[in-house]
Amino acid sequence: MSGTLLGVMAATLVAGAGASWLRRMQAVRLPRNAAPYLVACALAAGLGVAAFVVGTGVVGGLAAALAIAGGSAFLALYSASGQRRELPAVAVGGPILDFVASDDSGRPFALASLRGRPFLLKFFRGHWCPYCVAELRRWEELRPELDARDVAVVTVCADAAEVIRRGRGKHGLRAVMIADPELAITDQYHLRNPHNFALKSGVIVPLPIPTTILVDAAGTVRWIDQATDYMRRSDPERVLAAIRMLDADAPPRRAAAL
Repeated sequence: MSGTLLGVMAATLVAGAGASWLRRMQAVRLPRNAAPYLVACALAAGLGVAAFVVGTGVVGGLAAALAIAGGSAFLALYSASGQRRELPAVAVGGPILDFVASDDSGRPFALASLRGRPFLLKFFRGHWCPYCVAELRRWEELRPELDARDVAVVTVCADAAEVIRRGRGKHGLRAVMIADPELAITDQYHLRNPHNFALKSGVIVPLPIPTTILVDAAGTVRWIDQATDYMRRSDPERVLAAIRMLDADAPPRRAAAL
């Protein structure tokens, strides 16, 4: 088999796996078993290396290089996607912690101002994280049901206000969005990830652990969902199920770990 054919096969394999993963990521429904994707990426990288060993032309070489880079990148990112589980400063059945901060427009916002209506408090990594953005976009798609139940959405991330404003406009987000670049609010809730960082403008910065907290109209925490893998977030239907639980006045419970 020629090196060019091997390179094209490798690129096709990694592109197919990547496209499938992207579709599932955008729907916030990644498969629990990622083995087929890991095998596909490893095989694509291996075929890419084999293409260079056999010898290939320009087209095959470019395809092989793409397969090696893409397959290796996915394997590396997946291997480092685990999140340390931290015990939040709030608990199901207990009160939410109030805070006062500025939103992305610079206006003062007090969490206590939402007393009397249920809300979702969402800690996420940042608008640069495609998994976070996909989750927030799916929540916007569920906005009609959230509005019908008078559920507010408040987000907290490590981005600066101007970055949040750009992300809000680009993705059509309508939540109250709080900038927490120093992780002051994140630390108040004990949700800093001590082993996960991002490189921004040449500086390594710490990140929050992706966490969703559902609070009822009385200010009581009713549901907590903390990601143990930054690539995997709760299916929006799980979030809706927790919200509908408020209607049924069910006893508080903690979500199972992902």
